[in-house]
Amino acid sequence: MIIRIVANNIYSFKEETEFNLLPNRSKHLSHHKINRNDISFLRLGAIYGANGAGKSNLIKIVGLLVHLITTGKVFQGADELKFKLCEANKSIPSSIAIEFYAQGKIYYYTISFDGTGVLYESLAESCREKDINIFERSFEDGHELINFREGYTDDPRNKLFVEVLSDKLIKRDALLLSFLHENYAEDFADASVAYKWFTQTLVVMKADENNRPMAHLLDKKSVLLGFADRFINSVDIGITALTVKKNEIATDDGQFSDFVEQLKQNPKGAAVVENKVTGDVITIVNEDGKIMAKRIMSSHKNDKGENVIFSFGLESDGTKRLVDFLPAIYDVVNDDHVYLIDEIERSIHPVMIKELISKLSADEKMKGQLIFTTHESSLLDQDILRTDEIWLTQKDPDGGTHLYSLSDYNIHHTANIENGYLNGRYGGIPFLSNLHDLHWDNE
Repeated sequence: MIIRIVANNIYSFKEETEFNLLPNRSKHLSHHKINRNDISFLRLGAIYGANGAGKSNLIKIVGLLVHLITTGKVFQGADELKFKLCEANKSIPSSIAIEFYAQGKIYYYTISFDGTGVLYESLAESCREKDINIFERSFEDGHELINFREGYTDDPRNKLFVEVLSDKLIKRDALLLSFLHENYAEDFADASVAYKWFTQTLVVMKADENNRPMAHLLDKKSVLLGFADRFINSVDIGITALTVKKNEIATDDGQFSDFVEQLKQNPKGAAVVENKVTGDVITIVNEDGKIMAKRIMSSHKNDKGENVIFSFGLESDGTKRLVDFLPAIYDVVNDDHVYLIDEIERSIHPVMIKELISKLSADEKMKGQLIFTTHESSLLDQDILRTDEIWLTQKDPDGGTHLYSLSDYNIHHTANIENGYLNGRYGGIPFLSNLHDLHWDNE
């Protein structure tokens, strides 16, 4: 679970800015609170704000961090991510930090970087009395300085390893977290736990993202397909069932030759191809040496009560979006996955999204965590979300994004926070000029 996210000098975040899921003293919706290692945090988080205020950038930052950890290095051009509206920020590195709970421990990982590579990186176990350093790395005066847990270099062999690691093994653009997991997972178990949390437990869904191998997921995970059928029948969108159609692709098929070659080199990978004309999404995977193409099909009842099979590309954007959410819904209910979803209401009817979030809010057995950005004001309901689960973004006069929690306001538990938000009482809404000044009535 995520406890806090901290960003500095990246995208629209000019200065160090924190988003956290630390609860206030309210006992309302108490089942939303989790207590681990004497620290409490929340299962749900909603982020509001005007267009361009920076709420999506928070999701992008976490997605960027996952990308850095997965690839194991800082990419060229990282300086372009810095806050651009202040000249002084050009000389300040970008920084991202996340505190999270995984495998019985609370970790704090932070990285600072610029176009030259990693300038600072550390992983620590957060403890109430004193944090335990797992590793700390800095780049000073042209040299890498790396320290591990207290007492690690008392062993001469470990001391030699740190020296070689600093001088020869770790490159300027490489992430130490990824390097340790890939090469010394047994020796640095905490680093491996953190790496797997970022790459397996944490899932970031961008608003316009359509690269998840949904057909493959539904085909290989029968319990998810069963959940999908139950879900789509409960929301009454006209579909009676989902199926997966699959066929083998000839290795000399010129249409998919690039993907076939990629999957030969990476048999565990998956390629997602979208037909821009029909809207069909095909997932291409390597199964036991065979290159398979999979796509979702939907069943509808005709006027005689018979099932008619549709290509899923013919379904509405809202229906596609709901199906994209199926793994997220299933995972946060039944597993400990953490999902960050940008514009969760996109293409979905307000009644539908309110019902969906309401069900998750009421589920006292929900195991995972869901954080999302939204414009949907109907979710601003104290029967659905606690005030400490609602965050607002607003641009400061200098163009930087400011984040603050609704719990900063003294709000009575019976207050209609949706009306207060729409009336501008809490900020986080667009400032509109007088449309009359546009002179639309003049030719």
